[in-house]
Amino acid sequence: MSDVARAAGVSGAAVSYALSGAPGVSDERRRHILEVAEEMGFRPSRTARDLRSGTTSSIGLLLADIANPFYTEVAAGAVAAAEDKGYEVSVAHVGVDGSRQADVAFAQVDRNCSGLIFTGLVAADKPLLNTLRQEGIPVVQVYRKVEGEQSDWVGIDDYRAGFEMASHVVATGRRRIALVGGPEASSASRGRMHGYQEALRKAGLAAVNESDVWGELSRASGAMRARTVLAEHPDTDAFVCGNDVIAIGVLDVCSEIGKRVPEDIAISGFDDMSFSSAGPLQLSTVTVPRDALGRLAVQRLLRRIEGDDSAPRDDLLPYTIQIRNTTVPAR
Repeated sequence: MSDVARAAGVSGAAVSYALSGAPGVSDERRRHILEVAEEMGFRPSRTARDLRSGTTSSIGLLLADIANPFYTEVAAGAVAAAEDKGYEVSVAHVGVDGSRQADVAFAQVDRNCSGLIFTGLVAADKPLLNTLRQEGIPVVQVYRKVEGEQSDWVGIDDYRAGFEMASHVVATGRRRIALVGGPEASSASRGRMHGYQEALRKAGLAAVNESDVWGELSRASGAMRARTVLAEHPDTDAFVCGNDVIAIGVLDVCSEIGKRVPEDIAISGFDDMSFSSAGPLQLSTVTVPRDALGRLAVQRLLRRIEGDDSAPRDDLLPYTIQIRNTTVPAR
């Protein structure tokens, strides 16, 4: 800034006013200073600005699985919303099992992040959240929710969406239905599974694998469990899956053993990832507004950073049931 001031023939204070948009210089002088700064390739130091203000313009985003497209699309929305407000997002991967949750969260705090957004919280993270609250670090939960946690949450009604999707599969005429969900520790996976199970109960049915419905949110997990189900229950005529990635694993196995989809077996997913409607796949699924989740989470966090101390709020975003080729009614 001193170099710009010397080149423009003004004081350092005038440069500060011009660059920050604050009053204190005329419009003509402001334009002159900005032109000089641009010619010199000057870029204001974010660190210096944060030191002067006593705050930071950085927030942390902790992703449960950076390899899962669901989380990267949530991150894209968060980064865009933060950029609009002059904030940077420090994105970190905590692992599918969440074993690194606390270590990563404290590392983000040590980097002076002003607040944290979590996408993979479970009940076991309650002590971590209590510590962050004691240290005055604002937190927003995305998708997964820790019951009783006094912080904002952004997500969808997983139970209702799961109920509607499973009800659709039942309505196609399928009666020997397998449920392949995500981890039981995840509130989102539990909501979906309970919705699936209630839809089957209302139809007088039970899952063929009722005692073994939980697992990882991965393609490999979907394939492994599909093989087990079809070995034990070869007359299974539908798989209702906890997410689209699991559904792809199930589809892999159906292709391997010559089961036709949807003629022999119907398959549904959840999340509506970009590949779900690609080419011949056309997977029936639930559309989750991932970009909107990330954007709203940032908006809620920035309000807390700016001093909003109102009661925590839950934001339910709309979802859409997408009926495609993989659940065409059975003949």
